[in-house]
Amino acid sequence: MAATPVLALNLACSAALVGLVWTVGVAVYPLYAHIGPESFAAYHHAWTAAITLVVAPLMLAELVAAGLLCREAPRLGVALLVPVVLAWAVTAFWAVPMHGRLDVGFVQADWRSLCLANHVRAVAWTLRAGVLLGVAVRR
Repeated sequence: MAATPVLALNLACSAALVGLVWTVGVAVYPLYAHIGPESFAAYHHAWTAAITLVVAPLMLAELVAAGLLCREAPRLGVALLVPVVLAWAVTAFWAVPMHGRLDVGFVQADWRSLCLANHVRAVAWTLRAGVLLGVAVRR
């Protein structure tokens, strides 16, 4: 497979999500523990509403790009669809429920669970972006 716009789109989406997920994991979620209990719920609610405006379009674009890659290069596309599905599943069934619980107030166990979910997504997106970068460089 030669380097194509579909490959470039996949790499751009994954790279953006890698930057986002690592920023959240290193600079945002760790600071949750330092927000006072009297303001945590309001802060968290506002933050999740704002970050959704950033992450949702990126995740949707990546899903579309991954589908296009499956059509263009089926073996590579299907292999690289696995981390996308993993990231979506972790988001939908783990991170979103933890955010819902944290929306009513900080609970350390929920916060730790959210951080772990973010680590799983970080690994999935980082591996996907790394493979895509390797493929693009070889082309």
